[in-house]
Amino acid sequence: MYRQTTAQAHHQQGGGGVGGASSLYPRLGQQQNPNLSASRIPSFHHSSPSPSTSSAGLGIRVAIKPEYRITPPPQLSPQVDDIPRSMFQFDFELERKILAEAEKESPNWGRLGLENLPLRRAESSSSSGPVSDPMIKKYIALGLNREAVPFAVANYGDNSTKVHDFVRGYNTLREMGFSSNSVVEALVTYENDTEKALAYFLNNST
Repeated sequence: MYRQTTAQAHHQQGGGGVGGASSLYPRLGQQQNPNLSASRIPSFHHSSPSPSTSSAGLGIRVAIKPEYRITPPPQLSPQVDDIPRSMFQFDFELERKILAEAEKESPNWGRLGLENLPLRRAESSSSSGPVSDPMIKKYIALGLNREAVPFAVANYGDNSTKVHDFVRGYNTLREMGFSSNSVVEALVTYENDTEKALAYFLNNST
């Protein structure tokens, strides 16, 4: 009887072998006291953030050092009113006709209405009187530039092909604004090659 009372008291104190450890280590499938479990499990998580903090944004916040930050763009001046566009229509048809006519063997400037323009320029730049050289008269009568013919005849004589080539290149370069003496020198140097003479002017102007 004494042994039975002692065994019951020992079982109530939790010292009864493996069965007594069930209060500390619950078996699988056995329902555990929630109050006891909560008191035994330590709390490692922090308190939940306030609603204002959580609503500000989630994720990792990165701080950039000042030396790596991009400076804000400079303030631009207020935009001015739209500038009215020019309604002028550029027409280069005359220039195309002049270039096309200059490439011909015997350009006819009368078709473009420019037959008097070279004559005025020659008359204003020439200090001599009427042309007395019959060779020069012959080429002028063919419609060639009166300003260019004397230079062509002086360099090539009565060579019709070279005279026409010289006058053609002379007219083209003079219309571009190059001086008369420079044009004559360049054409004679490059044998009436207008492109080479033009390249010579462009290279020397830089």
